[in-house]
Amino acid sequence: MPPAGIPDDVRESVTPEGCTVVTESLPHVAGVTIGVCFGAGSRHEAAGEAGLAHFLEHLSFKGTGRRSARRIAEDIDAVGGSLDAGTGREHTMFTSRVLAEHLPLACDLLCDLILNSTMAEPDVRLERGVILDEIKAYEDEPGDVAVERALHALYGDDPIARPVLGRRDVIGAATAASVRDFRARGWGADRVLVAAAGRVTHDDLKERLAPLFAGLPPRRVLADPSPPRPRVGRKVLIRSQEQAHLVMAAPGLPFGDPDRFALAVLNNLLGGTSSSRLFQEIREQRGLAYGTGSWVECHRDSGYLMVHTAADPARFAEVARVTEAVLAECAGGGITDEEVSRSREQLKGSMFLGLEGTSSRMYRLAHARMYLDRVTPLDEVRLAIEGVTPAAVRALAARLLDPARFAVVAVGPGKVADYSLPWAPI
Repeated sequence: MPPAGIPDDVRESVTPEGCTVVTESLPHVAGVTIGVCFGAGSRHEAAGEAGLAHFLEHLSFKGTGRRSARRIAEDIDAVGGSLDAGTGREHTMFTSRVLAEHLPLACDLLCDLILNSTMAEPDVRLERGVILDEIKAYEDEPGDVAVERALHALYGDDPIARPVLGRRDVIGAATAASVRDFRARGWGADRVLVAAAGRVTHDDLKERLAPLFAGLPPRRVLADPSPPRPRVGRKVLIRSQEQAHLVMAAPGLPFGDPDRFALAVLNNLLGGTSSSRLFQEIREQRGLAYGTGSWVECHRDSGYLMVHTAADPARFAEVARVTEAVLAECAGGGITDEEVSRSREQLKGSMFLGLEGTSSRMYRLAHARMYLDRVTPLDEVRLAIEGVTPAAVRALAARLLDPARFAVVAVGPGKVADYSLPWAPI
């Protein structure tokens, strides 16, 4: 059974309009978190639309025929709740978290801003400046820039490698009409998923969101993207900053791959925790950097693994050498049974501890239903994690961690020659 206190009471249905609704009843909690997810993100944009999905998310909060932007904020603040949204590469999600007694208000707000946002031209001009400032803030973060450049080095001009925030020229030229057009093509009822977790009744939620289901276009027009084609190479971007950032990116696994739990275990022992190989070798044993680590991103048809370290430029060459040595040792069969056991238990503990809140439970439902077409029972998840063997992890490491599979990017001060290895300047 799952750890005590982690119930698994999930219901799912499809509305006549084609919208999927999945709920998890948690009667012991006081609140509920709702997510309305549209299958349209930055990967669905054409090159001349880069940033419209994110722009659409912003404009949805600028006012409706019933509420001004201020009134939207006041209504949710008045009950101590939250109302937010986020744009990703494959979806856009609107979320609200409230006490269960305020579920009617949360549903009404979500229906209103999704269906009735006015998207007036003055709001477009106002929000354009906000998003351009957001892009500037993003570009001021060397680590974010390094990760973006590493994705581009791995996948070139494929939409998966574009920043979700978009391009300045597209944002600068966006109009209310172009954003509305993207909404009409991307927000179809047939690709809408509603997920909710907390003190919620499945049928009651469906009834309260019925105006949303009925008011959406019947189907999404945007086509699913093609799988990206990876490549390798070394690139360096010279910027005026204090540290040099090393980012290595390699193809990973799609969300539904049967080896996804082995990948999570592998990532943990590689660079996902403070006891991982990268953290121990680079920080604890050699003192080369304050922070280092790895992570994985999984998408519908693909995925990638990233390794990132920021260090003094004088230590960059050694950081790069040690990082590649760690990858090569893992790929060459050097992972021990003890490492796998420790990583497996850490993954299980962190995953189930993270499911103690309604928001994390809602996101679990949404991602499982979006990418697996089913919500995996928690006991099945536990058994899958416990079933990851050292042999499976070593086999996956041999497939994924060969340093020759990685696109490598350096971002830092100085000259290209300062980075000692053969680099192509960006």
